Amino acid sequence: MDQLGINGWQLAVQMVAFIIFVFLLWRFALKPIVGVLDQRQARISESMSAAERMQQELKETQARNEEVLQQARREAQDVLVTARQNAEQIEARAREKADAAANEFLTRAQETLRQETAQARQALRQEVGDLAVTAAGRILRKEIDPDAQRSIIESTLAEASGPNQA
Repeated sequence: MDQLGINGWQLAVQMVAFIIFVFLLWRFALKPIVGVLDQRQARISESMSAAERMQQELKETQARNEEVLQQARREAQDVLVTARQNAEQIEARAREKADAAANEFLTRAQETLRQETAQARQALRQEVGDLAVTAAGRILRKEIDPDAQRSIIESTLAEASGPNQA
């Protein structure tokens, strides 16, 4: 070994120093670094699993939200159907009431018309009777020829219809 320029004692001392250096490096530098890296890896793993749990919870929440939304839509549809039915019932009742009121009004109007017609007929009969009595009285007071009688009746009718027209 001397021929190669290697001293045995120096090699042994260097080997022992190297082993001590590796031991000290492992003990004070590499071991804490590896520990920090292991901790970091553990935290990353925990974060990844937490993220996966959160994604799963998010999916479940979305599914529940969709379910609630569907239920709300169904309930809204039911409310609309009920509201339509109620509106139709109210409209039908209103129509029935309006028809009944219209029929009652029509009946009262017809009855009023009948009464007024009867009164008008009675008044007309009275007036015609009065005219006939007046014309007969004039004819009886005065005996005249048929042309004169016709003339008297026409003038009496004209006098009687004159004030009614005004």
